[in-house]
Amino acid sequence: MADNSKAGASGLSILVVESDPAARSVLVDHLRRHGFGIVESEHGGPAIRAASAEPFDYLVVDIDWVGVSDGAALARWTRRNRPQAKVVLTSRTLLHLFPAGSTMAGLPLIRKPFSQEDLYRFLAPVAVMEPPGS
Repeated sequence: MADNSKAGASGLSILVVESDPAARSVLVDHLRRHGFGIVESEHGGPAIRAASAEPFDYLVVDIDWVGVSDGAALARWTRRNRPQAKVVLTSRTLLHLFPAGSTMAGLPLIRKPFSQEDLYRFLAPVAVMEPPGS
């Protein structure tokens, strides 16, 4: 678990949960450049503890790993316990099916490797971010 700042220049904080260290590093660097405060985690257990301790504006959660503290469990926990936080899911497969009415239904799901445009689509409505190429 790495805490890179509570709130960035944008005033917004993001909890990034990504099991792949290289993918997590690229994502965290990109978000930090746009002024977000970042806390990063490799797995859901530490991430749930972090989300319990402080509110985050966003959670960007990899849901492709499995176990007791998987990404889907973290997303469900967040929807129940921190409903004001916006959750963006990432996946390599996009084969996840969330039934209508479930706590996962309606959450944005971005296929990995994702582009900067994918991130802008979900984060830009509340952040001061310039679109790629501007």
